[in-house]
Order: sequence, then structure tokens, then C-alpha cells
Amino acid sequence: MNRRSFLRMMALTSGSAVFPSLLRADGSMPVRKSPNERITIGLIGCGGQGRSDMSQALASVNAQVIAVCDVNDAHAQSAKEQVETAYAAQKASGSYKGCDVYRDFREILARPDLDAVIIGTPDHWHALIMIAAVNAGKDVYVEKPAAPSIPESRAMVEAVRRTGAVVQVGGQQRSSPYFHRGVELVRNGMLGKITKVVVFMPQGRGEHGGPFIPPMAPQTPPPDFDYNFWLGPAPFVPYYKERCDWNWRWSYDYGGGQVTDWVSHHYDIGLWGMGLNTESPTEILNASAQFDPPSPLFNTATQYKFQARYANGQIIDVMNGTAILGGTGTRFEGENGWVECCRGGVSYSNGDLKFAVIPSDGFHCGVENQSHMENFLSCIRSRTTPIHPIADAHFAGSAAHLANAAFRSGRSQLEFDRITEQIVGAPDANALLHRSYRGPWVLPV
Repeated sequence: MNRRSFLRMMALTSGSAVFPSLLRADGSMPVRKSPNERITIGLIGCGGQGRSDMSQALASVNAQVIAVCDVNDAHAQSAKEQVETAYAAQKASGSYKGCDVYRDFREILARPDLDAVIIGTPDHWHALIMIAAVNAGKDVYVEKPAAPSIPESRAMVEAVRRTGAVVQVGGQQRSSPYFHRGVELVRNGMLGKITKVVVFMPQGRGEHGGPFIPPMAPQTPPPDFDYNFWLGPAPFVPYYKERCDWNWRWSYDYGGGQVTDWVSHHYDIGLWGMGLNTESPTEILNASAQFDPPSPLFNTATQYKFQARYANGQIIDVMNGTAILGGTGTRFEGENGWVECCRGGVSYSNGDLKFAVIPSDGFHCGVENQSHMENFLSCIRSRTTPIHPIADAHFAGSAAHLANAAFRSGRSQLEFDRITEQIVGAPDANALLHRSYRGPWVLPV
């Protein structure tokens, strides 16, 4: 990559330059591949979730992973080895070398031979990288939640509108037959009038939702980890190993705790079932949360509940707790019974619902037996909207951000103006919807 291309990418991601629509980093229009060519993919953010997403691309005959990028050199090298091991197994020689490694996402986006990227970074990087990617002519698979604030995910929606990029959000439950079953029963009227929707989500902090007590003294970042770049637009704070990797999500500087993590899954299914996936709530009601145990590093809610009311009067109840199958999930209650969908399966109140057949001309969630990644790849080919579009992720995420604003401001109720996307009559809570960026990073508008 030459200096001119690199500086142009710098302007696109950390300045206020106008974003050119559908242009690659060298200023040219992207050339779409023929149906017979593999879609070239790069991974940005090579932690556990990023590598998991990449494994689906590695398994696809429709994709070729050519590059990986991470500010943690060890993570990037692990991803490179994963790529080369997977492709070596497909060759008679048993050897493959063809995955480049980057530390700066702007360099990987400047590659003219790259069609799409997977973004598996912490949440606070999603908006900046996704907007830079679509404005460089790339299609994007970005992990959920879309962003840790409403203005950021709104900017992502507008960038996709402006460029026409294909963007799939990593809410993989949108491609699960268990959740399809629940949504299709509801959308096809088989439960009758819906009387209640309840979303059960995990509680706590820590890798498995349990208590987590970090060391009480900061450390020196390892030499192969660019901690300042990892922080990026977030405020500067001393380095703790325990603040990074999985546990970043328990700080409002980088994520939103279990609330943003799981609203993007189970709550999203509730919206999809009720046909509310293109709306934000008008109110948050009966919000309450606990933040125990206290922690010097983490500040997200450990136990919580709230209700979200929509313009048509529908209320969705959210709480930490377990569903009937022993996990978390989404429950729809109607005049004809109830259905509850979880990652472990589907529960029904009666046999009529269990054996009900969805009519061929009824509402169907998507292509059967198609993985979330394959849906993304097929939509790149057809230039159609994927099963979990960025706009839907924005609206689901809005409920999480509003709930967190209620918890953090100590308010049980908030009113939300869906046009201006601002909280009404509570400036302290409204301020919590916005994140200030640390320079030189600027959210493009």
C-alpha cells in the first residue's frame, strides 16, 4: 500500500472528510466478483468471537480468507495459523501460506483485492471500522451489538444506506431453526392474539456470568499488544490484562454488559416475532438494576429488569433469569397457548402448536439450513439485504441503550422521541446515550 492510499484511509476513519460512496481506498469503484469466484475476506479483531466467525468463512466454498488484523500480535498470529491450517488440509501438499497479517485496520481496508471484512473487535470499535469499510467499497459482517450507543449505530445505518454495502450483523439466532419456529408461529397467527412477550437474559459479570475480582494494581502492557490502539476512541485508563479480552464488555467505556450483549439476541427475536424490528421503543418502564459486586474495573448491571413499550401499545418484558428449557430465551404468550424458543430447542404449551405446519404462502424467516455466514455471502452475490440487517440491529440496540441509561441515572421510566432519537425530559439520562471520542478519532457524520 502506498503512502497516498494510507493517508486517505486515515482521513476516512479519524477525520471529518466526506465519505465517497462505494469507492475503494485508491479511489476506484469496486469490481464485483462473478458467481464462480470466491469472495475474499479479511478478519479485523482476532479474539475468540472473531475467529469463530472466521471459521464459518473458512468452511465455505464461496469464501477465501486472505488477511487478518489485530492490535494483539498473538491473536493475529493465532488467526493466521487457523487460516493456513484450514487451507493446508484442503491441499495435496498439506501446506498453505497465503494469509497476511496487519495491526492497523486501515491498512487491510486499503487492499483492492479484498471484498469483505468480518469485524470481531470490542463494541467500541464497531462503528468506526464498519463505516470505514463500507466507504472503502467492502461488504461487512459485524458482530453484535451494532455499537455501544444510539448515535453510533445510527451513523452505521446511514453509511450503509449511502453506500449500498451489504452488512450482516452477527446475531446468529436469526439463522437458527429454533428461533425461526417461534417467530413463524407468531407471525402466522397460530398463537392467536399475543398477550405477552417475555425475554430472559443472563445476569452477572465475568466470563461465565459469575463474580469476577480483578487485581488491584495496573500492569504494563505486553510489547506485542498495542494497548493505546486497543482503547482507540475510548478514554485512556491504566492497563489491566483483565480489562481486555472477554471482560471488556463489563465496562460502559467499551460495551454495555449482559444487557447489550443479549438484547441483540433474545430481545431481537421478540421484536422480529412481533414485527417491531424496524422500530425503537417509545418508553422504558419499571426499570431497575443492581451493580453488585462492586469492582474497580467494571460498572455494568449484574441484575436487571425493564419493560419496553412500542407505539402500538405492545410491551416487551425483559429480565435476567432462565426460561423453561433451563437457559435464556424468548417467550411468546397468546390466546391459543405459548411458545418459548431457546438455543437448546423449542417448548410448546400444547401439541397443536408443536405440530402446526407453517403454510407455504405464510411468513417464513429465511432460507432453511443456511448458516449466518452463508446468508451473508449469498447476499453479497445477489446484492440483497441479509437476514440480520444493520437497521434492525440499531432498533434492537436502542432498547438496550435506553435501559442502561435508565439504570445508570436511577430512573424507572424514560420517554423516547423516536424521530430525534433523544430521551425526553431527562437530560442526565439523555447524556448517557452519547459517547465522547478520544482524539484523534471522530465519528463520521
